[in-house]
Amino acid sequence: MSLSALDKIKELKEKTAKDIAALTAEGVSELTKKISETKTILADYQRQYEELTGKPATGAKVARVRLSAEESAALVVKVEGIIKGAHNGISMGDIVETADASISAVRKAVKSAKGIKTAGSKATTMYFAK
Repeated sequence: MSLSALDKIKELKEKTAKDIAALTAEGVSELTKKISETKTILADYQRQYEELTGKPATGAKVARVRLSAEESAALVVKVEGIIKGAHNGISMGDIVETADASISAVRKAVKSAKGIKTAGSKATTMYFAK
């Protein structure tokens, strides 16, 4: 018995639907694998970034630590000592590294410090003891 045109159309639609479902499942599987691989690569990049900068790579802000009056006064004394110990001058970056404090706290301490003179401008500024 031969199939009618309507039966052939139904059969073709069923076969096509099965093929589409199989291809969709295959595509989802491929994309899931690629997403997993990309997440692994991203996690490695985030780890490297955190090692290099000491900051989280997730965009989360680091909590700001405000110094108490005593800590601020102690930092001023520490910064004055660092600058006086550098006979050829010292850059802000080196002061921050030596003082082991935030750059904003060190800037504030330098402004409060007595007997400090500067030479240069912006990134080339050097700090000297008078």
